[in-house]
Amino acid sequence: MPRYTIALRNNSGPDAPASVSRHVPFYCVHEAAGAAWKRALVEACGDLLDPVTQTAVVNVVSNFGRELFTGDADVVATLDRIGTTSLTFLITLHQDGVQAAELTVVLVHLDSSRVNSAPWTPGQLAALEALRSAPVVA
Repeated sequence: MPRYTIALRNNSGPDAPASVSRHVPFYCVHEAAGAAWKRALVEACGDLLDPVTQTAVVNVVSNFGRELFTGDADVVATLDRIGTTSLTFLITLHQDGVQAAELTVVLVHLDSSRVNSAPWTPGQLAALEALRSAPVVA
């Protein structure tokens, strides 16, 4: 399971007080989680899968145990489940050595019309299985 350091940001205006500009809203955390699962898929699958055009997010559940602030966060992307046409990532975000958020993200593999789901190819399944069983990489 890959581990990445991702810089969290918040999109606040330049005149926002420090109490606002340091806080990372949930949607920015979702963007960071998205960057992590996309990177994990690209690294694992290479040319076998384009996560942007061949997958769609169909479910996201996020739980926050503490506030996240702008700056670096350690993000672990664990491929938890592989189905016939979908997969589930468990994404955890840590700041200052403490887990602050956990997201479960379900992606569906799409056919070329981007309307229907499609089964994973044997090559994609092999790459995804390798990603699921990979040790934590710092």
